Amino acid sequence: MHIKTKLTKISRNPKNQNGFVNPGIYKGSTIIFNSFKEYIDDLKKRDDNKVKYGIHLNPSFKQLESAISFLYNAKDTVIAPTGLSAITIPFLAYLKKGDEVLITDSVYNPTRTFCENILKNFDIKIKYFHPTNYKNFNNLINKKTKLIFLESPGTATFDIMDIPKITNIAKRKKIITILDNTWASPIFCQPFNLGIDIIVDAGTKYINGYSDVLIGFVSSRKQQDAKIIRSTIKSLGIIPGSEEVYLSMRGITTLHVRIKEIEKNAINLAKKLSNHKLISKVYHPALPSMKNHVIWKRDFSGSTGLFAFEFKKKYSNNTLEKFYKKLKIFKIGYSWGGYGSLITFPPLDKRKRRNLRTGTIVRIYCGLEDSKDQIKDIFNAIKILNQ
Repeated sequence: MHIKTKLTKISRNPKNQNGFVNPGIYKGSTIIFNSFKEYIDDLKKRDDNKVKYGIHLNPSFKQLESAISFLYNAKDTVIAPTGLSAITIPFLAYLKKGDEVLITDSVYNPTRTFCENILKNFDIKIKYFHPTNYKNFNNLINKKTKLIFLESPGTATFDIMDIPKITNIAKRKKIITILDNTWASPIFCQPFNLGIDIIVDAGTKYINGYSDVLIGFVSSRKQQDAKIIRSTIKSLGIIPGSEEVYLSMRGITTLHVRIKEIEKNAINLAKKLSNHKLISKVYHPALPSMKNHVIWKRDFSGSTGLFAFEFKKKYSNNTLEKFYKKLKIFKIGYSWGGYGSLITFPPLDKRKRRNLRTGTIVRIYCGLEDSKDQIKDIFNAIKILNQ
């Protein structure tokens, strides 16, 4: 079966669902034992993940975990209540006092905030590396380096990383690698094929796709990592709500058709913007002008709806507000991946290399509106900058 067909079938079994095509919603914390002996046997279990409790054995959770594991070809997947909580789990699972972690400088800002505000309190050292220049990468690694965290394309500037190059180094030095794969989703990138050990995916975005859920996933390539990740998330008691799980299962069925339409819309707009006289650069991985475009073509099978462009000059907030007020379709909002188009003006002041760009950067998310309407909306707003 092809992927579009598989998405309508995975982890769905009408025979086990009383004939219903969709899985049920299980709400509750208590699971009743069938006998006193089963209860005694449960007390003897050394693996806390198999204990008979609502955190561990909710049937709808298992269905969604199995579906994501199937899509990523993972040994195991655990569900987190948000994308950010999914990101934090591997850090908490593998790092201890005195350890060091390497993180791409173009990382998602809340990931950086977690590292700076939480990890540093545990005497864990954070080192940021250039997302595309690895000339001094080996010099950052020492015996204390335990994790390497990647994100490709990177946040806001969409830097394309050479993932296999980094994972090959990590394997030689026995360092765990993590990739935030939210931008590509399992449809357009299979990180385990690139040497990644652990994938995090904010299912809030494309997996759900309807802007009505917060959820995240952590998928492991090896069984030994799967056990560590699952033990950590369950020990912390971090789980999503049952309805969020149900809605994410619903979203999977339309993932392919949504993301392909969104991909087309974004490429159409990116190409148009590339020729605008007020714009110096468009940061879209599918454009040949993008640095490491060849690497992107090698490692990814498609692109999605999120990209950015840079004006030739810096504009004040007053001017940007006028620009925004002209927009009818694109609304200011952070959590992309749904059906509606969004826009933000990301500051890069937290980056180590923040002074390399001279113009205002605008981040665009193309939703499911008609492409012609999206293009018209942005270009009409840009006209205000000429006045």
